[in-house]
This record gives sequence, C-alpha cells and structure tokens, in this order.
Amino acid sequence: MKSKFFRVCICIALCLCLFTGVFAVMGWGSLLRQVGSTVMYPFSWLAGKTADAAAGFAGYFRDIRDLQAGLLDAEILENENSWLYRYLSMKQEREDWSLVSCAVTATEWSGGSGGQSYAIQLTLNRGSSSGVAVGMPVVCEAGLVGIVSEVGVGSCRVRTVLNTDFAAGAIDARSGETGLWEGKFASLPSGNAVLTALAAEADAAVGDVILTSGKGGVYPYGIPVGRIASVSANAYSRTTEATVTPFADLTKLRLVAVLTDYVHYTEGS
Repeated sequence: MKSKFFRVCICIALCLCLFTGVFAVMGWGSLLRQVGSTVMYPFSWLAGKTADAAAGFAGYFRDIRDLQAGLLDAEILENENSWLYRYLSMKQEREDWSLVSCAVTATEWSGGSGGQSYAIQLTLNRGSSSGVAVGMPVVCEAGLVGIVSEVGVGSCRVRTVLNTDFAAGAIDARSGETGLWEGKFASLPSGNAVLTALAAEADAAVGDVILTSGKGGVYPYGIPVGRIASVSANAYSRTTEATVTPFADLTKLRLVAVLTDYVHYTEGS
C-alpha cells in the first residue's frame, strides 16, 4: 500500500514537471505563473489573516499582563499609603517615640495547624545606617511585633513575639496582673504564645488585653501585645498560665517600624 502511494506521488510530480516544461517551451510560462498566482491567492490571503490574528491575540494577552501588573502596582501603592497613614498616626499618638519605618524583605516561617504558618523571624531593609540597633522593639499599627536580634549596615533581623527565644514583661490591662510573655514551642502551631509567672490566684480572664509592662528596660510601658485566649493553672509551679494571641498579624506582615528611642516609664510612673 505504501509503495503504491509513493509511486502515485512520483507520477504526479513528474506530470507537473512535464506540464511546466511544455508550457515553458510553448511560451506559456507567464500564463502558468498567473494561473498559479490566482490559485494560491486564497491560501496566501488566509495565511496573512492568520498571522494578523495571531499578532492580535499576542497583543491582547500582552495588554492583559500589563493591566494586571498595573493593578498590582496600584494595590502595593495603596497598601503603602495606608501604612504611611497609620505610621504617621502612630507617631502622633506616641510623641515620645522615635520610629524608623521598615519593609519586611524576608520571613522565616514556622509550621502551623491547618497549613497556616506564622513568622518567627523577619529581615528588614533598615540597619545601623538608619539608627537601628540590637535590642530595639519592633511594632506595627496593631502592636508589638518583636525585637531586633541582629543588625547589619543596611538590614536587620527581628525575633517575633512567637519566637521561642522571645520574652517580654507583660501586664493585664484590666486587672494589673503582671507576668512574662514567652514564645513556646507547644503553642506555636496555633499562632499563640504563653503568659507565664502569673500568681496562682491571678485575676486573668479570657479576652483580657495584654500590654508591655515596661519592666526590664527593653520595652516602653503600654504597647499592645495580644489578648488572652485561655487560662489554666500550672500544678508544678503553682502559678497561673494564659495562652495569648498576638495582635500583630504574623501571617502577612509587610511593613513595620523599629522603635529607636523612647521615654522609658512603667505603669504608674
């Protein structure tokens, strides 16, 4: 079957060559070219239109990509303007604070429950050249984010309030009970920390707001840190412990501020 098809193709090719040669000898070459041009015109026209359509589709998709990029830029600008407004409001409310606005350039995540992850370490785009130093608090509009743990000339690393190496003196805004906010490995998967060192009969209740106490000299008094999610008794230490949820959204931080200087005082001072 294949050899028969091949022979037919050879015959057709030979016939075409023969007819072309005969027309050329008889002086009908120009006529043949005109006929060929007429026959091939619809195919040439279709090929041109196909190329134009392909170019049009390519331009259409390019315009869509440009539009998407423009929308993304607009969203980023809107977020930055919103942060700038909140940042300036924060500076006005805390006149004794000196703040350096920073962008989060890298995040070290922890594994969380339900596939959710929480930031335990951040890298910011400001360093010693901007007045940032180790031990400075880091905040966002919602409250305390963490503390600067390493500093370079143009960047720094931040240990967040969920990090197991993080600790801060804390106070219950409602009752005045004091304790220690600590990041704990056991509570990290749920995005929580633990308020320890509360007295056995401490007046701490679910929903209470926890602030920095100002004790220890690292954090100023009154920075919102989180809210109590649950309270339990520790039979071994004979103290009360509370599971606390940070106010700062540690799943999508993009912009924060380093507290480079402040007037230090504690509750009642």
